[in-house]
Amino acid sequence: MGKTMKYILLVFAALLFLHIFPADANANMIAKKRAVILFNEEVDRQLLEKYTEDIKYVFDELPAAAVELTDAQKKLLEFYPGIHSIRYDKPVQQSAQRVEWGYKAVEADKRVPGTLTGKGIKIGILDSGIDTKHPDLQVAGGACMMNLLRIDGCKNSYNDDNGHGTHVAGIIAAKNNSLGVVGVAPNAQIYGVKVLNKLGDGTTSTMMAGVEWAIKNKMDIINISITSPFEDDYLHRMIQRAYDSGILVVAAAGNEGKPLTGEPSSVQYPAKFPEVIAVSSIDESKRHGPLSSIGKEVELAAPGERIYSTYPTTINTTEEVGYKTLSGTSMASPYVVGLAALYKEKYPDMTNKHLRMLLQKNALDLGAPGRDDFFGYGLARTDKNPADSAVKLSYSTDGKGKITMNTSEAAAQFTTYNVYRFDRLIASGITSSEFVDYATQGTLQYYIHPVVNGKESQNFASLKVTNPAPALKDVVLDKWYNRFIAYLHHEGIMNGYTNGEFRPERSILRSEAAILLGNALNLDGTKRNTRFKDVTAAVSSSGYVEALAEAKIISGFPDGTFRPNEPVTRAEMAILIAKAYQIAGQTTGPFKDINSKVTGYQYINGLAAKKIISGFEDGTFRPSEAINRAGFAAFLAKTTNEQLR
Repeated sequence: MGKTMKYILLVFAALLFLHIFPADANANMIAKKRAVILFNEEVDRQLLEKYTEDIKYVFDELPAAAVELTDAQKKLLEFYPGIHSIRYDKPVQQSAQRVEWGYKAVEADKRVPGTLTGKGIKIGILDSGIDTKHPDLQVAGGACMMNLLRIDGCKNSYNDDNGHGTHVAGIIAAKNNSLGVVGVAPNAQIYGVKVLNKLGDGTTSTMMAGVEWAIKNKMDIINISITSPFEDDYLHRMIQRAYDSGILVVAAAGNEGKPLTGEPSSVQYPAKFPEVIAVSSIDESKRHGPLSSIGKEVELAAPGERIYSTYPTTINTTEEVGYKTLSGTSMASPYVVGLAALYKEKYPDMTNKHLRMLLQKNALDLGAPGRDDFFGYGLARTDKNPADSAVKLSYSTDGKGKITMNTSEAAAQFTTYNVYRFDRLIASGITSSEFVDYATQGTLQYYIHPVVNGKESQNFASLKVTNPAPALKDVVLDKWYNRFIAYLHHEGIMNGYTNGEFRPERSILRSEAAILLGNALNLDGTKRNTRFKDVTAAVSSSGYVEALAEAKIISGFPDGTFRPNEPVTRAEMAILIAKAYQIAGQTTGPFKDINSKVTGYQYINGLAAKKIISGFEDGTFRPSEAINRAGFAAFLAKTTNEQLR
């Protein structure tokens, strides 16, 4: 729909709105509902103030606002081109059922070293708040999201008036004293992020605000013992922001039991989102909790049945004042959070993604071998790896981006090992006493994991590397493509634009691909006239284009043009690289969308066999998609340097 037509419809909608709903006192009687408005770029406050006086909250991490709207106002606002979409709030609720052994079950008593307590680790508990005066808890701070969104429920700030949040907090960080219980990480800094009211109810907007608060206040881990059957893409976006900022997100899988007939999973949101560790519940005999949700999203299991923990002292229970026994995945999730705090204290430089991987590797496999729908990878446990200090690693840099690691001790003790850079596996099955990598300026973290009987061990050695150069503009150190661009820059193949930018995520043009390939092959790049009518001596890439044409690596189009400013497709990239480096083609390969009808299919299969190119998670290669500069750099780097494959 064109903009003109959209505005005509907008004016028509406005007139219709005024005709049906005259501006009089009775208009205030029209029912309003809480909604979240997502804008394309930034929140238009003037627009919101024009059509609703009930702006409850404007988010900072997303161009979104929580407002009160009538159905008619919602329909009207949906016509504005600056608005992406509008969603009514969806209910969320605590995930526990009222019906301590768990501390030993996760082997918190066997932590290595024994001095670990979670000290210095910041944990945001998104729940009903925490009893700030409980003698067995030390609360570092918090906030009430109900207040921010002008929802009743913040009479005592983030103090818990329901009980659920305090119970969760005790499992994580009850003090190691003479009172009640002890938490898995008793010295962790816990923050009460109140997103549920006295009845244990909240909405997606309160959840979004809670996650945003965790991002702004730099939490290391957040616990969400809250579930909803509704998938909400706004909440998902906010959780993605949290995960991308380095926060480890852990959530209760839900208490829905077995999936309904025909349904593959009963796991609830937000645990169902891929950025979240979904936790199921087990009992004292390591059996699956009778009501614990089941599904492929379950990642870990933890104690959740009949868990004794802290409870608000102001709320009466049939047990000791300040304590209560509860069951459910709400109780299982905080056990994983407490363990994660111990991991983070032990490995302070480790990213949330690598911490997540270690939790998986250290889990005690339960149920069917490997990951299953009931227990995920198994029962979460403490990390007891002693190898980090036992294997010594060292390194040197050449000041130009090349990093040489001395891994002789790792090779001697491990024989075979895998190498991780930050949280990304970059090399597997390594046996040499030296490992070479490339990077831009900054501090890198490497992990060396031994491979025993074909399986990667949870033990590992780590090495922090300070790389002095080069400082390449817009080539971010922890991006997957950094090492490939750094290598090409080190070899003088890729030098970026005149303003210092590399623009790695921009589509690469045919002229740019010719320059990179020509540099890699040491061809004559002197500008000159070419056989292509649209590539004259005035074109910067002309020398390389003609040299590649002379070598029969590239060809133009039937009309005699080269079209230097058109983007390169993934198939074209494969053809160029295979021809340039004389890599034999193959008739068969691993990609389900590559067959003899695809131009260059044999080259694609040949490069895949050499582990130079890879496809997507769904098993496709997508030959007609444009490839960006980072992708082209990766494939070219792997072609010219086998160690980077």
